[in-house]
Amino acid sequence: MFSLPWLELSRFKRHTITRLAIIVIAVIPAIYGGLYLASNWAPTDNLDKLQAAVVNTDEGAERPDADGEKLQAGDELVDKITPKGEGGFDWQETSQKEADEGLAEGKYFAVLEIPSNFSERLVSTGGDDPEQAGLNLRTDDAHNFIVGQMAGTILNEIKSGLNETTTADYVTEVYLGFNDIHSSTEQAVDGANKLNDGASDLHDGTGELSDGAHTLDEGVGTLQTGIGDLDEGAGELEKGSGDLRSGADKLAKSTTEAKNGAKKLSTGAGQVADGTSQLRDTSDEVTEKAEDLRDRADDLVEGARPKLNNAEDDFESARKTVNGDLDDRVAQLREDYPDDPNVAKLADDMDRLGGDLDKAHGRASKATDEAKDLEDPVKSAVDDVMKKIREADKKIGKLDDGAQKVATGADDLHSGLIKLDKGAGDLAKGAGDLNDGAIQLKDGTEQAKTGVSDLKDGSSQLADGSDDLDKGAKKLVDGSGELADKLAEGLKQIPTYDKSDREDRSDVVAVPVDAEKLKDNAVDAYGEGLAAFFVALALWIGGMITYMVINAIPYRALMSSAKSARIAWAGYVPGLLFGVAQVGVLYGVLTFALDFSAGSWIWTLLFSILVAASFHVVHQLCVAALGGVGRLVALVLLMVQIASAGGTYPVQTAPSIFQIISPFLPMTHAVNGLRTLIAGGDMFIAAQSAVVLLLMTAICLVATVMVCGKKRMVTLTQLHPSLTL
Repeated sequence: MFSLPWLELSRFKRHTITRLAIIVIAVIPAIYGGLYLASNWAPTDNLDKLQAAVVNTDEGAERPDADGEKLQAGDELVDKITPKGEGGFDWQETSQKEADEGLAEGKYFAVLEIPSNFSERLVSTGGDDPEQAGLNLRTDDAHNFIVGQMAGTILNEIKSGLNETTTADYVTEVYLGFNDIHSSTEQAVDGANKLNDGASDLHDGTGELSDGAHTLDEGVGTLQTGIGDLDEGAGELEKGSGDLRSGADKLAKSTTEAKNGAKKLSTGAGQVADGTSQLRDTSDEVTEKAEDLRDRADDLVEGARPKLNNAEDDFESARKTVNGDLDDRVAQLREDYPDDPNVAKLADDMDRLGGDLDKAHGRASKATDEAKDLEDPVKSAVDDVMKKIREADKKIGKLDDGAQKVATGADDLHSGLIKLDKGAGDLAKGAGDLNDGAIQLKDGTEQAKTGVSDLKDGSSQLADGSDDLDKGAKKLVDGSGELADKLAEGLKQIPTYDKSDREDRSDVVAVPVDAEKLKDNAVDAYGEGLAAFFVALALWIGGMITYMVINAIPYRALMSSAKSARIAWAGYVPGLLFGVAQVGVLYGVLTFALDFSAGSWIWTLLFSILVAASFHVVHQLCVAALGGVGRLVALVLLMVQIASAGGTYPVQTAPSIFQIISPFLPMTHAVNGLRTLIAGGDMFIAAQSAVVLLLMTAICLVATVMVCGKKRMVTLTQLHPSLTL
């Protein structure tokens, strides 16, 4: 069974070049796979070797409510990414011109542009018109497309970091705002409590004001009644003083007549002797007139005395009322309502009324005193006159003896009547002054009556207003108390945050969802993730090279009596041995040169040998069946399998035609199995792939046996092929 395979392998011992061919067959897959994996082992770990430019034109902006503190977000971003490797690339801060030239020349793989309004738009998030801050990242696909894709990822990371920082700063301000709201609400609660206390004091004051206003209204009503009585008394005083004035005028007229008669009496005293009868008639007439004069004088004196006394008493009572109780009440009103113009006017009117009453009282007292002073002289004069008249009348009979005495008495009478006439004139003048004062008093009481009526209306309005004010104060007490209670309840619901709590909450709100990428059966490097694909490619290339160097089948054996199965097996065993060697060399290079590791080394090696066995039998079949064209078919199969094996991207992302043919190609199952074993995944998947590969290997071996059977018959085409590869 192994004689024919060994015979095929013995050919490579004859020459050095053939021995070297064996080494080349074993090493080329390792070189192919090792070079590809080495170049793609960890590309993202070396991005700091790629130079990129950052152009910062940010002008900065003042932070709102930060006492003039300025934000230089552009400078902060440059400081954050320019340390080598911190921002993904090797960022270099340059001018716009240098960045444009460097990007065009390929010196810079990316250009990050920070606009002049970058900081201004960042701080706008705390204002009334927020705007998004923008960054521009420019790449040039003419130099490298993949770097542009990586640059987009780096930009997203920069943007996410800035968004997190900006959001955290904004949320911190929001939490500080909660502290400010809590503090302001706490002050509002204190203010509401003070307002409630003040409203309670106001309510107490308005209650007292209401009581005082009603007391004032009652007092003004009493004043109004007193002013009415005073007005009536002033009217009676005016009438009585008018009567007194009329009586005084009559008295003055009578005394004038008496003075004239006395003069005639004095003149005619010398003629007494000439006509006793005429003198007696005259004496009787004088006696009658004197009696009448005495009666009138008595009436005048008796009538004037009580009226003057009453007037003086009325004035005294009015003066005491105005200057006493009313003055006290008005003074109290002025003290309670210092700014009320009606109260001030009432006080002025009361002051003028008191002054007028004082003057009128003075005049009445003076008239009373003068009347009292005149009472005795008048009575005495009248009595003297009457006595003398009587004596004259008695002595008329003794006219002859007492003519001289009559003349003398007549002269005395004339002198007394002159005095009486003067006193009566003074009395008339005093009565006139009294009447004028009474008229003025009447006018004053009328004005006072009007003023008190207005005061009564004002005091009534004041009483009603004070009641309304008291009711309003009561509502204010209730409302301010409710306000204080509600604010206190609201204060309990407003949270406060200390610095540590703000920072924790800001971080959580800035990144509310913390997404962590977790990998099951994770590999250590990007190259290990691609190892399944590149190992499969290397082993496929290894199979192609193997059957470029060795024969697919021992063609000389076709002419022998050896069975076709033995011939097919003889061509396959050398390829299988070369495949095992290729697997060993490949994994040796990967392990020692690239620090490659696998989840299960034993199963990975065994599965890789199965892959090599499967690939080699496919190549054997292609070459055995088609010769040189079979190698071209194997190359076409390689290209188709690269597109449909899902080595880099899942096959589901490829066009539908590749998804359809993928399950029927050996590299698909080789990649799936190797990927599972290298990463340490589900062994069932690897087992499925192994079964499929074994089945494909068996099918290809059977097909090769059939090809060997047909190859025993040589055709003209085989002798003279149209194309040789």
